[in-house]
Amino acid sequence: MKKVILFFAAAVCSVLMMAQTNQVTWVNGRAVLGQSISSIDSIKYGIIEDADQLVLWLPKTIIVHDTVIVHDTIIINKCDSSHAPEGIEMVDLGLPSGIKWANMNVGATTPEGYGDYFAWGETEPKEVYDWSTYFDTNDGGSTLIKYNNNGGKTTLDPEDDAAHVNWGGNWRMPTKAEQDELRNTDNCTWEWKTNYNGTGVNGYLVTSKKNGNSIFLPASGCRFVSSVSDVGSYGYYWSSSLFEDYSYYAYYFYFYSVNVDWYYNNRYYGRSVRPVCQ
Repeated sequence: MKKVILFFAAAVCSVLMMAQTNQVTWVNGRAVLGQSISSIDSIKYGIIEDADQLVLWLPKTIIVHDTVIVHDTIIINKCDSSHAPEGIEMVDLGLPSGIKWANMNVGATTPEGYGDYFAWGETEPKEVYDWSTYFDTNDGGSTLIKYNNNGGKTTLDPEDDAAHVNWGGNWRMPTKAEQDELRNTDNCTWEWKTNYNGTGVNGYLVTSKKNGNSIFLPASGCRFVSSVSDVGSYGYYWSSSLFEDYSYYAYYFYFYSVNVDWYYNNRYYGRSVRPVCQ
């Protein structure tokens, strides 16, 4: 445990509770109890920076609708979100940065699901992927408005991050550096799987060399204009990082059966998003 940051709130506060149990929700960066709490003597919030969880210490006695509830320590996952679908898990691969990777793609309902395809910086799938439908231009791609290397931004803001917008909480798209960390064979092994677990889906099983935990990345292909290509043979996963030398491109990592690498290309392509959280 590296460091504990404590936040104290005193006197009376009102929050929402789901039942008179030790249930807590992580909402907009705060821990929230379910039903109205009519009286609280004190609340102490503690965030352990090298853990995946928020630790909430409550006073021994709080009053909920005139009923005395005794609480000790409640531990919740910081990456929990009411927006995320059921089955989402945060997987600790023992990476040096402490980043945790989700077990499935945005838009998927299972680890082997392809999920949705997003243009870089867009948060919803669409029918046509080209400059004419891209959000960050109003002239068909001749000018890039928000994200560019001429005084603009080079890393996606939360409101343009498909992982954060769709799942909420602290989920977000990985940076290029975080994708490089995952690709680094000192950290993880990458094993191509055909018909993964009998699902008919091809892709890579990525297994930590530190703790043996793993995630599966399906070969979901990509979208260009109105077509889908390379499904079952290639995977393309966006980072949140703009390519430094040419504003029309952004970084992603890609793979096929015998190679895993990074590249950059036009931002309007529809690619998969695998969220991370810390």
